[in-house]
Amino acid sequence: MKIIYNLVKKDFILIKRYLLIMLLFVIVSPIFISTRTPEFQSNGTVLYGILVLLITFMTYHMISMEEMKHKAVIYLHITPMSNKKMVLSKYIVVTFTFLVTTIVYCTLTLIPFTKVGEVDIKSIMICFVCIELFFGFYITLTFKLGYVKLQMISAGIIFLSPFIIQLLSKQVSLFNYIATSVQSLSNWVIIVSTMLLDILIVFIGTNASNSFLKKQEY
Repeated sequence: MKIIYNLVKKDFILIKRYLLIMLLFVIVSPIFISTRTPEFQSNGTVLYGILVLLITFMTYHMISMEEMKHKAVIYLHITPMSNKKMVLSKYIVVTFTFLVTTIVYCTLTLIPFTKVGEVDIKSIMICFVCIELFFGFYITLTFKLGYVKLQMISAGIIFLSPFIIQLLSKQVSLFNYIATSVQSLSNWVIIVSTMLLDILIVFIGTNASNSFLKKQEY
């Protein structure tokens, strides 16, 4: 555990000069958007979901950029440290960032003048599993393709996103049916099922990334 703790600590030290700016962004942006967009004042699920995805992605992106700049991955691979611990530390960084963002957002909802819309535990847990699923693919692809190639693919996805959104918008009834079904479940069912899904995603992602790292040469 101490090795994983040191790896997580190393990641946050790499981006320590950005942490205060990111924290201010997490505090200010929901207040600003909520005051300008009344629709988010009654229900903050969409705003919260966008915020956690944005902050976790920014954190992972900045860490990857700093590691690439300092060739940190190469130095880590010449140590006797196992690949699995290195990959697992990335999931812990994402999870820790998610938790901090969630705590800050939920605190803002308790302060009346911020007008930030509330988010319930079901929405938080569903966002959590969506974030872990996204990074389950993204972290694995990072170790498979390398960060430079992955950036090119990400740019392609961003370019195609308007077409993808248009295709998905035709499935609104299906999404509404899924949302209604999920909302009918109890909190405990949602919490337990999403936690089990998260563990499964991290387990599969860690093993897949480990197999890719074993085949790489440095």
